[in-house]
Amino acid sequence: MALPELMGEADLFAARPRLSAVQTAEDTLQRLIAALEDVFFIYSVDYQEHPTPNGSMAHAIVFQGKLLADSEPTYPILLKRYKALGYTPLLRRKDKIDMVILVEGVIQPRQINSPRWLHVLLLLLTIITATLSGAQFQGTTLNMRALQRGDLSSIGNVIQAGAPFALTLLLILGVHEMGHYFAARRHKVDVTLPYFIPFPFFLLGTLGAVIFIKSPLNNRKALFDVGISGPLAGFVVALIAYIIGLFLPPSGVNILLLQGVGNERIGMPILLQGLGDVLRPDLLQTYGGRNISSLAVFVARQPIAFAAWFGMLLTVLNLLPIGQLDGGHVMYTLFGEASWTIAVITFVGMIFLGLTIFPSLLFFALLAFLTGLRHPPPGDDITPLDTKRKLLGYATIVLFFLIGTATPFTFGR
Repeated sequence: MALPELMGEADLFAARPRLSAVQTAEDTLQRLIAALEDVFFIYSVDYQEHPTPNGSMAHAIVFQGKLLADSEPTYPILLKRYKALGYTPLLRRKDKIDMVILVEGVIQPRQINSPRWLHVLLLLLTIITATLSGAQFQGTTLNMRALQRGDLSSIGNVIQAGAPFALTLLLILGVHEMGHYFAARRHKVDVTLPYFIPFPFFLLGTLGAVIFIKSPLNNRKALFDVGISGPLAGFVVALIAYIIGLFLPPSGVNILLLQGVGNERIGMPILLQGLGDVLRPDLLQTYGGRNISSLAVFVARQPIAFAAWFGMLLTVLNLLPIGQLDGGHVMYTLFGEASWTIAVITFVGMIFLGLTIFPSLLFFALLAFLTGLRHPPPGDDITPLDTKRKLLGYATIVLFFLIGTATPFTFGR
C-alpha cells in the first residue's frame, strides 16, 4: 500500500536573529512598516502569539489593511524583504480585511540530501520484492533447496511470473511521484527524488514511494498543482495499463488472493467495470437470464490489469481528503477552512469502513491521524485558484468516486 506523500513543511523558524540592545521596539516597527509602504495600506497594528505552519506558537505582529496589488506577485516581494529583517510574512484575509502577519524567525529549508545511489538502491530492492510478490500471486516461489544446489531455474520462473505485475505497479507509483516532483520544480520548490520503500512482508512487496518537499509551498496554486499532479499522472498510467491488460491472456488462478481472502472476487470500481464491459463484452456471462460479469476474476488473474487495479486503489487512498494526503491538499485549496469538516467526516467514515469491510483503511486512518487531520494554510492564503484549477479539482472529486470501491476485497469463499 502506498504511503501518502509526506509533503512536510520546512523546518521553520530555526534562525531567530536577536535585536541589538540599543535598537528599540519602535525602530523595529518602523522598519517593518517601511517594508510595506508600497504594497499594503495599513489600518491597524496588533501584537499576538500566532501559530506557525509547523504547529508551534511564535511572537507575531499583525498588520490589518488592504493589499495594493494582487497577492500572488506581492508575497515573494514580502518574503525577500522580511527575510532580511528576520521575519516570515503570512498573508491572510478575514471579512474582506487583508492581514500581513509577521512571525519572528526565518524559514530554514529542510536538510534532506540523499545520494543518488540510495534512490537507485531502494528502487532495485523494491523491484525485487514486488517481483517476488507478483510471482506469489501466480503461485510461483523461489525453490530454496534448488538454489542451494546451484539450480537457478526458479529465479527465472519467478521473474517471468512476477515481473509483469511488479513493473506495471512500480511504473504507476514512479510516475505518481515524478508528477509531484516536476510540479514542485515548476514552482521552484526544493524537493527530493522519490524514495521507493521495499517491504517483502506486505501483499504488494512495497509500501509505495514518498518524496519530501524541502521548502514551503507558498500559495494555493502551488499547493494544488503539487498535490493533484501525482494522483492524476499515476491514474493515466494505471488506466492505460488496465486497458492493455484487458486484451492480454490471464496467467492462472490468483493463489495469493485465494489464500489471503478466500476468493478472487475483487471489487470493481465504476470506471473499470464500465470499461471492461465495453471493451470485453465476452466476459459477460448469462446465468438464469441475468448478465453476470466475470471481469473481476479476469482482472485478478491478469498481472498487468491486476497491477493497474491496485494502482487505482492506491490513487484513491492518496486522494482521501484528509490533512497531508494529496486529497487533503486539493480539498484545502478548493474549500479552505471547510476542508477541516470534510476531513473529520472522512476520518470517521474510514474508521467505520475499516472496522466493518476494509480493515486496511485503519492503517491509513492511523497515518492520517498521526500526520494531522487539519491542513495548514500556505504562507499566502489569499491567492485564489483560477477557474481551470477549480474545474480540475472538482473533476478529481468525481474521479475519486469513479475509481474507488468500498469493498476492494470480499472475504470468504
